[in-house]
Order: sequence, then C-alpha cells, then structure tokens
Amino acid sequence: MSTSANDRAIVLLARRCHTMTGNTSRTQAIAIKRGHIVDLGTHRRIMAHAGPRTRIIDLGDATLTPGLIDAHTHFVWWALQRILAIDVTGLPTLPATLDRLRRQAPRIQGDWIIAASFDHNLWGSGFPTAQDLDQAVRDRPVLVRSRDAHSVWLNSAGLRRAGIGPRTADPTGGRYLRDQHGRPTGIVQEAAIETLPDPVHEFAARQDRAALRVIDRALEQAYAAAWALGLVGVHTMDGAASLFHLQRHHRAGRLGMRIVHAVPRANLVHAAALGLRSGLGDEWLRLGAVKLFCDGALGSQTAYMFTDYPGRPKYRGVPVLAGAALEDTVVAAARAGWPVWIHAIGDRAVHEALRAIAAARRVEDTPLPHRIEHAQCVRPADVRRMARLGVAASVQPCHLPGDIATADRHWPRARRNAYPLRSLLAAGVTLAAGSDVPIESLDPRRGLFGATCRTDEADRPFGGWFPQQALTTVAALRAYTVGPRRSVGEAAPAGTLAIGAPADVTIWAADPLSTPPERLRDVPILGCVVGGHVHLTES
Repeated sequence: MSTSANDRAIVLLARRCHTMTGNTSRTQAIAIKRGHIVDLGTHRRIMAHAGPRTRIIDLGDATLTPGLIDAHTHFVWWALQRILAIDVTGLPTLPATLDRLRRQAPRIQGDWIIAASFDHNLWGSGFPTAQDLDQAVRDRPVLVRSRDAHSVWLNSAGLRRAGIGPRTADPTGGRYLRDQHGRPTGIVQEAAIETLPDPVHEFAARQDRAALRVIDRALEQAYAAAWALGLVGVHTMDGAASLFHLQRHHRAGRLGMRIVHAVPRANLVHAAALGLRSGLGDEWLRLGAVKLFCDGALGSQTAYMFTDYPGRPKYRGVPVLAGAALEDTVVAAARAGWPVWIHAIGDRAVHEALRAIAAARRVEDTPLPHRIEHAQCVRPADVRRMARLGVAASVQPCHLPGDIATADRHWPRARRNAYPLRSLLAAGVTLAAGSDVPIESLDPRRGLFGATCRTDEADRPFGGWFPQQALTTVAALRAYTVGPRRSVGEAAPAGTLAIGAPADVTIWAADPLSTPPERLRDVPILGCVVGGHVHLTES
C-alpha cells in the first residue's frame, strides 16, 4: 500500500463501536492519522479533530469493531486456485461432481486438469476411484484435491503420469490407497501427495511476465474479496513462492493487508543458517513461525488418534511427523529462534505436539509464541497442558458445521473432546480463529456461527452439538481480533480499538454482538479500514 495516500486524517462516524479493550463502554466514532487511531469517543468529540482536509466518513447505523484477522490461510494458493481450478465444493453426490468436471474440463489450460474440494463424506459412500474419474475425463491427467486437502483423487491418466503403480511403495507418513489386489485406487494421502505434480504451486513458482500478470490479478482479486469480508490481515501457511509474490507486492506498495507468513519445515535449516529469525519484516509483512505437520485430517480419516477408527482395527490415522522426529524438529527450531505452528487435528497428534513443545520450552531463552493449528480433538489433560505451556490454539470453527456428522461417524468415543473451544478458553488458552481457506470459505461469519451455535448448516442438532463448548459472541469475536495478534506475540493495544493502535477496523451493517448467534452468518459487512486505508463495499 502507498504510504503517501495514508497521510490524510480520517474520521469514522457510526452508531456504535466495540473496542474489545476489556470494558463494556461503547464509543461512536474514531479519529485516524498516519495509519493509527488517535482518539475515540462521541461524534462531537471526534469531529473536533476534523480539519479542512480531513476525510469524514459517515457510516450511519454501522457498527465498528477491531479489524478481523484470519489466523490460518493458504492465501496465495487460494488466490490462484480461484482462477486455475474447477471448484467442486459442496457437490452432494459423485455423479454431480463428475458432471461438473466433465463440463468444465475443456476450459482448463495446461497439461493437468485440476479441481478442488471434493467431499466423499457428503456422498454416503467410501472414497471414489480412478475409474470413477475416468467417466468424466479419460484423455488428460486429472488431479482433484479433497475438501480437507489431505487426499488427492487421480484418474487413470493421472496415475500413469505420476508413475504410481502396484509396486509403488508408500512413502513415510503417506499412502496410496489400494484395492484388494494391491492396485492403486486413485486416492493419494498425506505425505504421498508430495510425490505428485502440483500445478497450482508450479504456476506460483513461475516468474515470467505472463504468469506474473495472472498472479497479480489473482492477488488483487483476493485482497478485494478479503476486504469485503471485513478482513484486515491473514496468517498464511504457503511456501517460498507465496513469500516471493507477497514481497513483490509489498515493495510495489500493492500489498492489500497485514500478513504473517509461515516458513515450511524444509526451509528451517536454510533460515537458521542465514541467521533469520521469527519476526523479520515489518507491520505489513513478516515471518511468523515454522509450519509442521503432525498428522492428517478428520475428513480423510488420517487424523492421528488414541483410539481405532470404527471398523478398522489397529488403524489410528497417519502420524506424519511424531515422536522423537517431531521433538527434535521443534527443539531445533526453538534453538534457532523460531516458534512452531504444528498442524495437529487428532487427540494423539495434539498430545505429541505438546510433548515436543514442552521439550522446546526447556531450551528457550524467552518463551516463543508456539501454536497448535486446528486442535480439533483435545483431551482434557492436554487442554490444561496447553494452557500451562502457553501454547495458543489456532482453531477453525467454520469447519465445525461440516464436521459434526463425520466426527459422529469416525470419532464415536473421542467426539466429546472435539472442538473444545470453551474448555480451551476457560483454561486460559489464547484462541486465534481462521478459515484454512481454500479448505473452507474465507468468510469469518461462518466461523462466528460455528463457534457460537455448534450446529450444521441445517441448524442440527437442536440446541447444538456438545453445546457446553459453545463460545459467546464476544469470545468468538475476540478470537478473530485480539487472539490472532496475541498468538504471534503482538502486545496490546494491537487487536483492539484504542489510542495508539493500528487503524484496523471492520465495518458491520448491524451489531454482531446484538445479533442472535444463528443469524451471524447473515450480518452484512460493509468493508474495512486497513492501516488507515478505507475499503468500502459498493452498495
């Protein structure tokens, strides 16, 4: 963003303003100068700051809150996927999915046809096969990612192109599903996905002019989509290509929001050798932590659990990185000055992650801001341990509505510990909420709904799924404002509306704190202010 365009003073006038500063007082207006809040109060008080060049924005009945931050995204991947892939999200049957792929495949350029977000759990059957996918496209290789991104579905041409056959060995931490004769079915999971071509990431790695034009257009559309949802920043889990393009935009004054970027595990050694440390960057773009994967996902039944999956004796998911290997990696990161963001969904994975962080705490000079990403199933003892260790929970309550039936089916004994949001909060764990986009919609209202209602999209079960774990709307909103900031080590007043805080504001057409939880999905968002830059949606 251009700094010079941010020098003009701004006054925002609204009906109310929730500061999230720990008191219940409401203000009505905000004065902004040089990208920071300089005063809050009544309309009369704040208008005293107005001069001849002040931009006065009267928002009428709107409500202002601290700017929303999505604490877990794959932002550049999502931006490119919107342009390059066929979207099959939410299609309720296999035939419907195949029909869309058949109809839209001809528009996809390049060697591979790629698609995103199939969900076999909606279909009432097991995983699909390469032969199923051949019915839609036979003459070109096809790669379809699952909704949780922990499984990939290939057609027969895709299996051949990837060199996967009956004799192909499963890699450590991954697998190729096979039929009763040992032949690959077309489903590839966890670490085995890394053996496949990745057309989206390969496109992101390009630096030729034609590709850069597409990438720039994708990012600009992604910023605009985020602003329209009231988002002022994201934490993103993508790799080096993502960081490269976001740095390009930052240097050119085109970066649309505040971004904290993860470093993949594979780059830890190089980062440490160069003397790089977490926090490198500035208030717009900086390095956050090393991203690690401990296990898989509920949807693909690869989350690492303490108990067997029903009907699968001795199968407890896929430990992608666990035990001594995980502990060694986390300790090495801590010695090099890097916190970790550990993907851990199953209860056993969370336990393993906390054990590794406990070892890291013993070698840290000062406590690092470690996080568990997802923390979808956490035993009570590990909830308490997370609090004692000062580990934040980076959670995605937007997943909850779609996971209820799947958890009931695959975690019958552990489901009571699924999405334990209230328990985590009560124990003193910082909650940082996000979407995991493109796994789920970027819309933060879906997360507010999931955290407060704990029902599926049809409002079932009545009264909520384990309703004792529901959050209040205030607590859920804090998980999108204060929580993400605290989870990366930012101190007050960041994440609030207070004098001296960055001028990051979300603008709501109605008061989210006065809206019944079941209607939070529908509260209109009018835009946002990011560091004093105003982005209003068109009415």
